[in-house]
Amino acid sequence: MQKVGFVGIGLMGRQITRRLIMAGFPLTIWNRTKERAQEILDAGAAWAETPAACARAAEVVITMVTDSAASEKVICGSGGVLEGAHPGMILIDMGSIAPEMSRSIAAQAKAKGVPMLDAPVTGNPKVASEGKLGIMAAGPRAIYDACLPVFQAIGVKIIHVGEENGMGTTLKLINNLVMGVAIEAAAEALVLAEKAGIDPVKVIEITSVGGARTGAMETRGMRMITHDFSPHFSADNMYKDLSSALNLAEKVGVCLPAASIAREMLRAVKIQGNGAMDSASVVTVIERLADTVVKARK
Repeated sequence: MQKVGFVGIGLMGRQITRRLIMAGFPLTIWNRTKERAQEILDAGAAWAETPAACARAAEVVITMVTDSAASEKVICGSGGVLEGAHPGMILIDMGSIAPEMSRSIAAQAKAKGVPMLDAPVTGNPKVASEGKLGIMAAGPRAIYDACLPVFQAIGVKIIHVGEENGMGTTLKLINNLVMGVAIEAAAEALVLAEKAGIDPVKVIEITSVGGARTGAMETRGMRMITHDFSPHFSADNMYKDLSSALNLAEKVGVCLPAASIAREMLRAVKIQGNGAMDSASVVTVIERLADTVVKARK
């Protein structure tokens, strides 16, 4: 099996690397804080002192870090993945980063003789733990085909978006635009129900069938009611992705009014100092505007 290197053992990376170990891939990992990766080391992964060392030990190197700047640093910076480049190595960036950064990193990788796929994912840590992620990959078709065994170990919906780098991260922005607007809509519906005297739990129940059914309500509705904002996808990250989607819309000439409103509500969460909370925390902003608190009836 292909030797895999993985850079970035965060909430998602922890689950993805577990799946790779379960599938039998020899795995070497690097994380900024070694202690946070200890459980993956205990599960059988080897440790690399730098992203470059991780690359030297692997045939396929996956990076999954916070944002564009972090991806560029761990791949192209001092001690980065490209310092460990060697013939036959493939780079996969699974971060949710700006499409233009994906293209820039791909160009720098190509200059080192390294083909790259940008392959962000959709799904939360629980979905990742079950190997049921959605993966949207862009880059050379032959490289995508070579990486399919890795993708199949962690995902159930795997899409080759196209040969051009940056198209995978573009599709991720579009996916997260839908999610961000749906989370805002779910929050508004629950607060409206509360003010109208309807148990918000009934909203979750009735929207589980029919045309109003959304993953946002199903995964975050009860968490909004219980105010459980432990991060699955933080308000900071959702704000970042909606901002990138709006920047893309500006470039191609598309008006995104709902996405603009959803981003402003996330901005309010950030202003309140709660950007690290899950994006479901937008419900608290709507609650304040409505002078109420969503809660289940007994």
